[in-house]
Amino acid sequence: MRDFIFAAIARYFPTERVGESRLLAGIWRGLFYLFRPVKPFIMRLPHYRLWVHPTKGTLTRVVLRRGYWEPAETAFFISRLKPGDFVVDAGANFGHYALVASGIAGPEGLVVAFEPFPRNYALLQSNVALLPTANVVAEQAGLAATSGTMDLITDEANPGGHSFNPNLIWKEGAKISVPIYALDDYIEERCASRKLDILKSDTQGYEWQLISGARKTILRDKPVILCEVAPKALAAIGDSHEELLRFFEEAGYSMLMVDRNIERLKPIGYTELKRHFDETSREFEDVIFLPPETA
Repeated sequence: MRDFIFAAIARYFPTERVGESRLLAGIWRGLFYLFRPVKPFIMRLPHYRLWVHPTKGTLTRVVLRRGYWEPAETAFFISRLKPGDFVVDAGANFGHYALVASGIAGPEGLVVAFEPFPRNYALLQSNVALLPTANVVAEQAGLAATSGTMDLITDEANPGGHSFNPNLIWKEGAKISVPIYALDDYIEERCASRKLDILKSDTQGYEWQLISGARKTILRDKPVILCEVAPKALAAIGDSHEELLRFFEEAGYSMLMVDRNIERLKPIGYTELKRHFDETSREFEDVIFLPPETA
């Protein structure tokens, strides 16, 4: 009964404003701890609806408590989106960026969301089904330097930590063989008439492999790229942040980085960012690569 009552409350409570109002956030959390729901329910965020799982096991529990996901990156992402855009969401998880992009890209747009982990992919599909516009393609696959199959290492302690790179795994679980694509191959085969406008990458230390498989598309289309970079995890599999940054520097990109002290974007140069990656104790940093014409 408590799940039914809480789902009914969520239907009418202004959950899309929880992230901007301390009063509403306090009431919402109070209701959550009063009813303690355990079954998934539909929650509204400012730009979409999604299935939220109140128990541990998915990243949607974070959304439930905060009322938002990655606000600085999301605000920038929205500022660069326009109707008709072609967007790729690599490492989509529950689909936040794909869902945001859907409403702005509109009927003429296309969003392709890649999520290799089966449980997260099922949640992504459920969230895509709530969208009013059928412009999101969900692929149960990963992105890499070449197309084929690969073992995905599951993380039993972090629902956002499943990776092809073992070096960011908190608690290693089973390995699952999943399809992978080089993004260049995928676009040539299925989206050849489209120009890629935005690429979001959250691949847990596999970002250079993804970029390597998308070189042709990036150099041709010059998309805006939102990329989580994990310097130590990259190095552990023989990749390097220096190689990643060199590629973008030679392509004429400039950069913004999320300053976690203030949760704001700040411009940063290549020399400074290389030094930061060499010295940081953080597992990853969120970097936005801006092509020359939009810098």
